[in-house]
Amino acid sequence: MSLYRSFLWWLLMAALGALAWELLSPDFGEVVIRWHGTTITTTVAFSLFASLIFLVCLWLFWYLIRLPYHAWQNYAHKQAKSRLNNGLTAFYEGRYARAQKLLAKAAEEKNVRDLALLGARQAAIAQEDWVSAAQFLEQLNLSNPSLAASNNARALLKQGKAQQALDVMLTRPSNEWSPISRGIAIESAIALQQFDLAKTWLTARGHGLSTKQQDTLNALFQREYLFNANSADTLWQRWQESKPSATSSSALAEGFSKRAIALGMQNSASIALIELLESNYQAPYVQALSHLAHNDKNLLARIKEFLSAHSSDAELLHTLGAWAKACGHTSDAIGYWQRAIAQGAGAETWNQLGQVYASENQFEQAFNAANNARRVLNNEELLPMTGVSLQEKIAAEAVSEIRNEHGIPLLPL
Repeated sequence: MSLYRSFLWWLLMAALGALAWELLSPDFGEVVIRWHGTTITTTVAFSLFASLIFLVCLWLFWYLIRLPYHAWQNYAHKQAKSRLNNGLTAFYEGRYARAQKLLAKAAEEKNVRDLALLGARQAAIAQEDWVSAAQFLEQLNLSNPSLAASNNARALLKQGKAQQALDVMLTRPSNEWSPISRGIAIESAIALQQFDLAKTWLTARGHGLSTKQQDTLNALFQREYLFNANSADTLWQRWQESKPSATSSSALAEGFSKRAIALGMQNSASIALIELLESNYQAPYVQALSHLAHNDKNLLARIKEFLSAHSSDAELLHTLGAWAKACGHTSDAIGYWQRAIAQGAGAETWNQLGQVYASENQFEQAFNAANNARRVLNNEELLPMTGVSLQEKIAAEAVSEIRNEHGIPLLPL
């Protein structure tokens, strides 16, 4: 592309030269210059050429004068980038004093000032040097007010000072917020239970949030919106208003189940989740149902019906174990949890199984189960379960028949 532009440039110059020759060749004209008794006579063509040479010489002279300045400027840029790089490296290595010194020096260069000041402020905070941290924030506010507000609000929010964080964010117009700044403002509003304000910012057109940011903030909003309901009626109203999605259903179910337990609504909340599963079977709802387990054999029977279409679902088997235990069916609970583990259930199922074994005075099995819960978290090889009969092993590890929502068996993949 550069070669093509050069060719066009020289072609244009040739065309202009040809045009000038065509205009001047019939009559080169005459230019007379008189100055302090001296008279100089020349042609128009020569005067134009001389003027061009003079301008080129003037530009070259200016370039040579500025050359040392440019060399020093380039050296300063390189030094600042080197200090910035070394300062950030020192910060992530935990050498905060060195990081602060290097980054403060790098901040003298305009091109890297904002990033250097941010790093220097974080290094000062890591050393609990609050005076320096405040000074760096003040300098950043002069250089980039929006970035300073965002950084200050984030620090305040981490300290649990949500109101102060929100006040800082409101010093800048919301249409100037970066996606990170908007996220901090939304989190602050949620922490203060200002849900209408948080929803307005979360759903505003042109908010600039990435899909991942929006999903994370929406899940936080859904969970806290339900968890902070102050009465059963409010919880039901908010539950009906909520629109679960693939990314928010887990948070929604968690907030609903925890608040339902706190408000003594385990039975009605369990019924609501079972009805939701009948129309829209999702793992998070099954998980939430496990937290609501209580002694109700009729609801346990309704949950068992999901096995016809989801007999290999580890989460469902874990939930059935929790409900069986709550209903006093200890042997059934052990069976469900063994099947859940065979289908890949995690540490929580091992913990529940260990607690039941301990309550039954089967201490060796309880120890193995608790040990396996730890091993699951550490991705270590599991210990074999002792005291499990061959019939129980076959029942737990057998490949279950999978049926669709109409109860028709499906072929294995």
